[in-house]
Amino acid sequence: MTTPELQDQMKQAMGRLGASVTVITSHDGTRKYAMTATAVTSLTLDPPALLICVNQENGLHHALSKGHSFCVNILFGDQQDISNTCAGGEKGENKFNLGDWQQSEDNIPYLAGAQASIFCDLDDTHVYGSHSIFIGKVKKIITRDDISPLMFLAGNYFSPHP
Repeated sequence: MTTPELQDQMKQAMGRLGASVTVITSHDGTRKYAMTATAVTSLTLDPPALLICVNQENGLHHALSKGHSFCVNILFGDQQDISNTCAGGEKGENKFNLGDWQQSEDNIPYLAGAQASIFCDLDDTHVYGSHSIFIGKVKKIITRDDISPLMFLAGNYFSPHP
């Protein structure tokens, strides 16, 4: 059984694992969804695939659990306000009021000016505890030439400049 003490220790430990900040987006045919996340990683290059983890209580989970495609927007260093908005600063489609949001040919919202936008078709799902692990097969990528990702470490944002 998981104890609150172990959960707190896990949060403390994971706070020491720096990560790029992303906003994952999807569209279910009726509405758009967006969620800030750091639980994103490349899974394989053959085929190109990403792994994302989404809490089952999050609205985005609804669209993904129905098999809808998604986009992982890797945020640029000056997009902290968008991260905060999509992390709970706004609800529902109000998350798309800040930033230059565009729509792909299959209606997936993506952030113009992001470090990269990686479009995926949902390929597999695994439920584990409070989250679902979604595997997306990459179908298209848009990248920005300059590199300055928004990072998160120990509860703080920063942006390294290579």
